Amino acid sequence: MATFDLRRTLIPFSLLQITNAFNAMQPGEEMELLCGINQTETEIFNDLMRILPASAYELIGKKIITSDTPAIQLRLKKR
Repeated sequence: MATFDLRRTLIPFSLLQITNAFNAMQPGEEMELLCGINQTETEIFNDLMRILPASAYELIGKKIITSDTPAIQLRLKKR
């Protein structure tokens, strides 16, 4: 499973990396995204959902992780 930790990253570059990795995945494979919980960092989820066709993935999980560096975890499965 591909995992991307997007906390404190350059968002446009990260979106390109995620899109390329998603396109290289086989159907049934999963991707995990971790994003900070402030508004700027959560915008990447909205941007990603606009980039990836809704028919190409299934959202299989979304939760808040509480730790020293809190994050929102998003899990996608490629259709």
